Amino acid sequence: MMKPPIDISITSSQNFFQTHKTKVWNKDSAPILVGIGIRSPENIGAMIRLAGNAGCIKLLFVGNEEDHKMAKIKKTATTAFKKVNWQFISYANWLNEIPSDYALIALETTPDSQMIYRAELPPKVAFIVGDERYGIDIKTLSHCNSKVYIPMPSTVLSLNVVQAAAIALFELLRRNIQ
Repeated sequence: MMKPPIDISITSSQNFFQTHKTKVWNKDSAPILVGIGIRSPENIGAMIRLAGNAGCIKLLFVGNEEDHKMAKIKKTATTAFKKVNWQFISYANWLNEIPSDYALIALETTPDSQMIYRAELPPKVAFIVGDERYGIDIKTLSHCNSKVYIPMPSTVLSLNVVQAAAIALFELLRRNIQ
């Protein structure tokens, strides 16, 4: 059985968002996303695309660029690869890339984490996500102003790092949209 044809003049996101523009951030308040020790090139590419979707002013990957296959990153990031301000940076220097008036908020499950839907999210925020398997290290957590978690009401008790970052960024967007 053949699928019916899709009318992309109706379903095209490019057409849709040309007339449904969402302006929330300016260059002084757009969110920043930081990935500490992200291992998977597919997750890196997806985070680049997510940063472009959410309007992040900057995306930092703390770790070595040489450890990753750029072709896989590029393939997953699609057009965002060249449109988003992203870079690999050393652990010693990443904090210098965050403006001093930005709050550092870790997406991590710690005893003092607050549920994201009840936590204060300042307008200027840098969300920090960690290693896909082990999360955010204690040293990095010590730099954060707060920690938030995403509730898990079922038996699967973790999210992919990109999914978690998307929930946080779009919760911030929801709170600030005009």
